[in-house]
Amino acid sequence: MPQVLPRIAVALALAVSTMAGMAHAGELTLNDSVYSFSSPGNLYGPWSIQTLRYQEQMGKDVPSITLLNRNDADRPKQSDARAAYLDDYHAWSPGFYTYAQVSVASGQILPYRMAYLEADAKLNAKRNFVLGLGLADMQNPDGSATRFASIGPSYYAGPMVYTLRFMPSNTNGINTSATELVTEYSVLGRDQVTFTLVDGSQPSVLVGFPPSLVTFQRLFEADLTVKHWIRPNFGIILGGTLGNHYDRATGASIYHERGITLGIFFGRAVGLPR
Repeated sequence: MPQVLPRIAVALALAVSTMAGMAHAGELTLNDSVYSFSSPGNLYGPWSIQTLRYQEQMGKDVPSITLLNRNDADRPKQSDARAAYLDDYHAWSPGFYTYAQVSVASGQILPYRMAYLEADAKLNAKRNFVLGLGLADMQNPDGSATRFASIGPSYYAGPMVYTLRFMPSNTNGINTSATELVTEYSVLGRDQVTFTLVDGSQPSVLVGFPPSLVTFQRLFEADLTVKHWIRPNFGIILGGTLGNHYDRATGASIYHERGITLGIFFGRAVGLPR
């Protein structure tokens, strides 16, 4: 996937020339991802996704804005999407914070409108055991609507964070659910390593499968992302994805997925609530 590097270089030049001043207050991140697939009939891929994100610490808030460009070279039809995301962490007290995200998108892949709100409460005296509950509403390109929840605990142990989430969803009356496990090592300004496992069934609109095919799928996916600071205000991101996706009704293979992400970031490191 060497084509990732030229795109990063071009996008970085544009980002530096237009947004470098913002990075003095927060952190600017540019990622480029490419996904390839093995599937019956070689129907899918490659997919490419570019994101530009700016995040800043502002008192009790950690807001960010993300711009996304996606192109799926599937057969027999190619599709694309452009999206903008606004989100914010807000610490209401030492033991309680919330997270909110809204997004809009155009194209044939991503929900054209989405809103998500999550509340996180620290339940013990050490404030290292957190219970989170999030709810979302999504309007999809095929005219369907998806509502889903994200429920589960997080445990903080020094630089380690362990999170387990159960994610039930409903799309036009059809129920699915998945479980997500996230393990993160985080030393801000040095290294952040995040490993994610997702297992379960999800509607196509949640995982990027072309929504026009109206397929509900069983999936198992693993993601590893490494964020490394080279200097206090600059670093690199490396990531990889492996996934297997099957038709939930028949068990037939839809595709096997492989992805790689390369990125860079610069500016002041931003720490999230914990």
